[in-house]
Amino acid sequence: MPALSSSHAVAILAASHAALVSAQSLREQTWGVFAYTVHGDSVPQALPRPQMLTPYGANELHAAGSAFRDRYVAIHGSGGRPSTRIEGISPYLLRSEDIEVVTTDDQPAIASAQAFMQGLYPPLNASFPGKYYDPTFDLANGSAMTFPLDGYQYPRITTVDSMDPRSITVDGQYSCPMHQAANSEYLSSADTQELIQESAAFYNTLWVSALSGAFEESSASYVNAREISEFLDYQLAHNKTLLNHLSADSIGHARAFADRYVYETNGNISSSSSIGTGKVRSIAGRTLASRILAAFDTNVHFRGTDGMMHLVFGGYEPVVALTSLLQLASPQHGNFQSRPVRGASIVFELYSLEGHDNPTYPDPSDLFVRFYLRNGTDSEFQSYPLFGNGPSNDAIPYSEFREQMSGFSLGSTKEWCLQCDSEAVFCSAGSRQGGAGSERCRGLQPAAAGVVGGVITIVALGVFLIIGFLIQGFRKNRTRNSSLGGFKGNSKMASDSDVVFNSSELDNMKADNPHQLASDNPYHVNGATIVHGHERMDSWDLGQPRTGSTPSRPEDQVSLSPFDDEYREEWQHHSVSKPAVARESV
Repeated sequence: MPALSSSHAVAILAASHAALVSAQSLREQTWGVFAYTVHGDSVPQALPRPQMLTPYGANELHAAGSAFRDRYVAIHGSGGRPSTRIEGISPYLLRSEDIEVVTTDDQPAIASAQAFMQGLYPPLNASFPGKYYDPTFDLANGSAMTFPLDGYQYPRITTVDSMDPRSITVDGQYSCPMHQAANSEYLSSADTQELIQESAAFYNTLWVSALSGAFEESSASYVNAREISEFLDYQLAHNKTLLNHLSADSIGHARAFADRYVYETNGNISSSSSIGTGKVRSIAGRTLASRILAAFDTNVHFRGTDGMMHLVFGGYEPVVALTSLLQLASPQHGNFQSRPVRGASIVFELYSLEGHDNPTYPDPSDLFVRFYLRNGTDSEFQSYPLFGNGPSNDAIPYSEFREQMSGFSLGSTKEWCLQCDSEAVFCSAGSRQGGAGSERCRGLQPAAAGVVGGVITIVALGVFLIIGFLIQGFRKNRTRNSSLGGFKGNSKMASDSDVVFNSSELDNMKADNPHQLASDNPYHVNGATIVHGHERMDSWDLGQPRTGSTPSRPEDQVSLSPFDDEYREEWQHHSVSKPAVARESV
């Protein structure tokens, strides 16, 4: 008898899952949740203002957090509704060991995480039945103390920037040179050039009607479809005069062009071009998949006492890439061929089928995974089948889920560095530290190893400086030329050029003479000016990974991720690694 294919086996298991639920009246018990949430409404980069979450966006994310609280945290009465509450999670008091919160280092993502957590765990005196009081925090003189703002709760939020290797599991495409090269290849392809020409008249109309106060005329093209759509969506929400100049159909058309651009550069896994292969274009989804696997592996390893809820906040590129890899992007599922809306979440639930009210953690073979999309703060949690399964097979055994995800996820930081051809600090560290130093770091905790490596680097630089002084002689310090100014101030180099946007007020959508705003720009792709964005403030992560090796203390454990610092030693001596180059600023 021929062997069953993987898809047939999954279908049979899913059918058995449904039969068990109906025949034995079993209920689903949630043990862990992983969610990636797109940041809320924020100031677009085209405006001469700092990019930040707006009050409207904060309310969007607060509502999203409240919806997650209702589904996974809050205790409900026995009203017959299915229990999706995570077993063992604290219902009122926020415990940092229950929830991992990770964001990129841009303000909209960080603020979105904060607003979300306010909804997930509101002030204690607002959610706790009665007045919450913890006598362990009383002062020595007997005074009772509570947190301000009616018992406000302060979550631990880990912020990762591009100098942190953990950032690639949250925003894997951002610092990937090969992904940027693939984008350039896509823009220069014959098909895209034809699309740019075909859409030129449409974008020219947009510029005359609504964009001239914020974009150069040469920037109004498909090349900047994403930035233009974000600007129009922001104006639609905040500027009541926009529709006086532009129709709703035109805004929708601009949104469709942006969706196409983002999908082609992040979700088109069938591309076979020389640079922009499917693996490169979907790099953000492949690294995010590794974080998901690590989160669920932690939950399984500690039998549900750690890794209960893992929340990530960032842009929409990782969502587009991952859902394409999950085989969700298809004509049947149109939502996944476009960008998710602001505040949208993709959710993975790890659960089992239980027949009693106080279950114990099951064997991994009895665990299932289900995928949900909550596409907007007013939407419901909608399940979708993964990996090409039929609509009735939205539940997949955890073992099968892990096998499928492992097939396309990145296995280590080394793999990302090589595939991206990156010169990131953590990619070239091995070249700087050398073999002996690496061996001495072996066995240290990740944080300690990082400190030792940093000290070695500083000492080496100090030796080189001393040698330089001995050879050349001491010189008087020269005053640096500060006339260049700009964001870098005295550190700015003459070769640095500021990104310049046209200045406009929010209600002044149309310039008196649009053509006076156009100026030459050095960044062009066949006549179209590229608007560069997604700038970040340099900052080091305040949160450190939880380390340890004893399952008896799950709150001190780190997720079993191949991207954590302890795995750096695997690739420190790789011959492809490149030496560090001097940077203008850190």
